Amino acid sequence: MKKPFLLVLLSPLMIIACMTVTAQLVSSTATPTFTSTFIPSETLTATSTSTLPSTPVPVTPSETPTETPRPDVAPVLPHTDVHFIYNGDRDKPYVALTFDLCQKPEYPAWFDQGIYDVLTRYDVPATFFVGGDWARTHVDETLLLASNPKFELGNHSWSHPDLPGLSEEIISKEIIKTQDIIYKMTGRQAKLFRLPAGLYDDLTLSVIAWNGLYTIQWDVETGDPDPTIDAERMNWAVRERVQNGSIIIMHANGRGWHSAEALPQMIEYLQSQGYTLVTVSQLLGLEPIPTP
Repeated sequence: MKKPFLLVLLSPLMIIACMTVTAQLVSSTATPTFTSTFIPSETLTATSTSTLPSTPVPVTPSETPTETPRPDVAPVLPHTDVHFIYNGDRDKPYVALTFDLCQKPEYPAWFDQGIYDVLTRYDVPATFFVGGDWARTHVDETLLLASNPKFELGNHSWSHPDLPGLSEEIISKEIIKTQDIIYKMTGRQAKLFRLPAGLYDDLTLSVIAWNGLYTIQWDVETGDPDPTIDAERMNWAVRERVQNGSIIIMHANGRGWHSAEALPQMIEYLQSQGYTLVTVSQLLGLEPIPTP
């Protein structure tokens, strides 16, 4: 069997977005070239049980006494092949806006209400990649996002660790704990996973697939974790790099410094160029494109 090799996508801005900003970051304006699919050489067996953190998570009361309470654990998704995605179909004019909601337990984050307000005002879809520990400390905000049928919730690990080098058991626990808390709080079953900081190796991708999730990267990086990149620069990056099938990454955890300010112009530009904004699942054909 071919020996697996280590692939790592370094993204310091993604790391700093989930931690306290301690230094000015340098942003690159070069457009990287990506491939859209990667399949590691080994299939792995992942642990399929997990427990929620000791802090209880409030759940919306049942509407009627006879309603069955929602389980504490999410239904187990069937195992899948590795799907490692940077973009959707380049022949179709669809673009996905995505927002990470991450925090490390030792570096609590926030919620950018302005992003939610702009998206709802323009009535456009978006995909939010929710960290389990972030959801634990932001119950109302998680429920607010889940209440909008145009918003999709994905999995962004529990504590935003660097996954390469961790054991199969720890990686699986990061995934399953987050699946469980999102499901218990919202009734939604996440189908997509975003790597903390975009970092991965063969084992990481295999465990994600074993848990039934698609791994979602991006091909347009706005640089919003860097406070020196203003809204104008963010929109310039989108104009320069966007194309059919693009996945745009931003942050809604209070560390996407100018995202709310940049969003109105970004949305208007994309729509003026004939792009239709969709969720990532719609972009990939996992869900139908809504009719106008």
